[in-house]
Amino acid sequence: MKRIVCFALALALVFACTAMAENLSITTGKPTSEPAHTMVCQMDNEPPARPQVGIGSADIVYETETYNGGYTRYTAVFNDTIPDQIEAIRSARIVHADIYSEYNGAFIHFGGQKYEGSSVYDYFGTINVGKRWDGIGYDNGSQQSDFYRDRSRRAPNNVICRLHNLYEKTDWSGITCKSPLKFSAQAVIPAAGEQVNSFTVTYRNGYAPSYEWDPTIAKYRRLYNGKPYVDGATNEQVTCDNVIVQSMEYAWYNGESDRPKVTTVGTNKCHYFIGSKHFTGYWVRDSIGTNTVYYDDNGNEVLFNPGVTFIQLLKTEKDVEITG
Repeated sequence: MKRIVCFALALALVFACTAMAENLSITTGKPTSEPAHTMVCQMDNEPPARPQVGIGSADIVYETETYNGGYTRYTAVFNDTIPDQIEAIRSARIVHADIYSEYNGAFIHFGGQKYEGSSVYDYFGTINVGKRWDGIGYDNGSQQSDFYRDRSRRAPNNVICRLHNLYEKTDWSGITCKSPLKFSAQAVIPAAGEQVNSFTVTYRNGYAPSYEWDPTIAKYRRLYNGKPYVDGATNEQVTCDNVIVQSMEYAWYNGESDRPKVTTVGTNKCHYFIGSKHFTGYWVRDSIGTNTVYYDDNGNEVLFNPGVTFIQLLKTEKDVEITG
C-alpha cells in the first residue's frame, strides 16, 4: 500500500513540475508562477528624465521617435517584475497606443495628444483597451497619489508612478494579455547570421542608443550616447538578451513635427541581434487587432532567447550602424 501511495505522490510531483515548466512568461519566455498581467508604461527620454527609474525591471522596451528630428520616448512593458515605482511618466501618442495593443494589459501614461486628427484620446475609442491609467486625473501635488512629481527634478520630466499600487488596483478579470514575441530555450540563428559585438542606432545627436555584447554574462550591455545606460533606482547598467531594430514608415500630421503618424500595420524590414549574432528579416502586422510577427529573410518566424528585449523603432531612411 505504501508503495502505491509513494508512486502516486511521485507521479503527482512529476505532473506538477511539468506544469510549472510549461508556465512560461509571455514577455520573457522564462518560467513563472505569476499570471500574465502586462503593465505598458509611457516613459520620458529627454535628458532631464535620465536616468529613468525602474526601467531595468522592464521585460520589453520600445524606443520611438516622438518629435520629428529624433527626440524619443520609451514604451516599457512590465510583467515578470512590477517595481514599486517608475519615473518619469510622459504623455502618449497614437503610435504608443498601437504598441500597447500588442499586449492588451494596463496602459499607464500622463496625458496625451488631443489635436483633432492626431488625438490619442479619440483613438482610444477605436481600439480594445483593457485598462487605462492616466496620471492627468490624479492629484500630482500629493506624494500619497499614485502619480506625483519628483521635487529633485524639473517638470515636465519628473512624474513618478506608483506602479505596483496601480497593478494591485487593476481589475484583471476579463483582460487577456498577449505578446508579439516568441521564445525558445535556444534561439535558432540563420546560417547567414554574423558575429556582431557592438552596434549603434542613432536617432539624432544626444539620442543614440548602442549595445555591446558581453560574453562573460552572455547579454548585451546598453549604452546611451557612448556611456553606460543605467537604471536610476539601482545605478546598474541595463542589459538585455535580444535587440530588434524595426524599420517603420514615419510621417507627420499636417507637417507638424510633434504629431507623428507611424505605419504600424503592414510589413517592413528588421535587424535582429540575438546571442551576439546579427541577421536580417522583416515584420508583418495584419491589423491593430493582431500582433506583429517577426521573420528572418527565409520566411521563418524568429524565436528569441528568453530574457529582456529592446525594440528600436526606426525611420526607414535610417539604418543600424555596426561598430564591432
